[in-house]
Amino acid sequence: MEECPDARIDAAATAAGGLPDDALVEILSRVPARSIHRFKCVSKYWRDLIADPLHRKRLPQTLEGFFFFSDDAGAVCRGRFISLPGRSAPHIDPSFSFLTKQPGIENLNLLGSCNGLLLFERGSNQATAPDFAVCNPATEQWVAVPGCPLDPPTDSYFTYLIFDPAVSPHFRLVHFWQKDYFAEIEVRSFSSETMVWSTDMASQHGRWRDEGGWKKWVNGGATLSPTWGSAFVNGMLHLVIYHAIEEYMIVALDMEGKVCRVITWPDERSCHPFVGQSQGRLHFVGVLAERGERARLKWAGPGLSIWVLEDYDTEEWVLKHRVSYLELFGEMNSLDGFRNAVFAIHPDRNLIFILQDSNQKLISYDMDSKELHAFHTLEHNSEFCTPYVPNFLESSVLTNEH
Repeated sequence: MEECPDARIDAAATAAGGLPDDALVEILSRVPARSIHRFKCVSKYWRDLIADPLHRKRLPQTLEGFFFFSDDAGAVCRGRFISLPGRSAPHIDPSFSFLTKQPGIENLNLLGSCNGLLLFERGSNQATAPDFAVCNPATEQWVAVPGCPLDPPTDSYFTYLIFDPAVSPHFRLVHFWQKDYFAEIEVRSFSSETMVWSTDMASQHGRWRDEGGWKKWVNGGATLSPTWGSAFVNGMLHLVIYHAIEEYMIVALDMEGKVCRVITWPDERSCHPFVGQSQGRLHFVGVLAERGERARLKWAGPGLSIWVLEDYDTEEWVLKHRVSYLELFGEMNSLDGFRNAVFAIHPDRNLIFILQDSNQKLISYDMDSKELHAFHTLEHNSEFCTPYVPNFLESSVLTNEH
């Protein structure tokens, strides 16, 4: 005999501990995204509760996939979205038509993402049009940001987006530029609250060049690259800097671009670094190229070394995982390991993502199961990619809507 609707509702309520939906969602909003994903399997009631559009705005989300932007010249928007294996494509517009249809916009150049927001550099046929746009693909809201005042202009610049919805609805941009390679680095920040750019943060006070780590990299002899990754952890933006004398270092700046800290490098033998955030901690991935008898006995030569910063205050790094190129790619392809690049770390799982240069395959590597999985092949070289974690909250800061 078919169970009556009232009985099913009572059974679901019992499974939820008798709590009303609002109370249960309030509890779930404080649970990590990975656990939320698992809770969908508890029952149909839990699955529907978590998937409800009204509730998902309050619940933490996990990685859906990646936006890739190709280097096709002349295109207004050269982006597309690639979902992770087993996840359906989210309801987003990878062409960003809600931006590209705006008057005066010639093209978009993706610069990065943070907690559901994306940062674009905007091309325009109007001299007065802003240089940047910050948008939320899930809500199709966006806001224009004026270009950073640079004098003299330079081609060597990088801009990073910082956004923490748990702290504030406002976002910040941190902008770095150099006149020449290894020249002095200027640092400026933008606040969506004031809608203005700061003056040069590194030189605003002379003592900053001598204290807090500034002097180690802004005075010249250092450079940075977005291909080395970035991570927003503990309210700080973390980047990899290459210094001509001290070589690689990890630099942390606060949301205003004022406080600077240099974090100890976890492994001096590592090169080709990448930093990212996973499960609330700073992670470092490096290529370890140890050779000789010691390498053969220990772990079969060159490969990847993954470290996690377990204690942020004492800078205690712990080796999380190590895998050789022989284990990853087999004997035939292990020598091509240096042509593979780590481009992302999963924010909620022990998973890293690799672009295999020889065949343009996107590969995921699970540190727990040690499984390697190719989940997509790029049609052409891509100049940039960024991970996407949805944020379904409407924003009063992103003032323009489609």
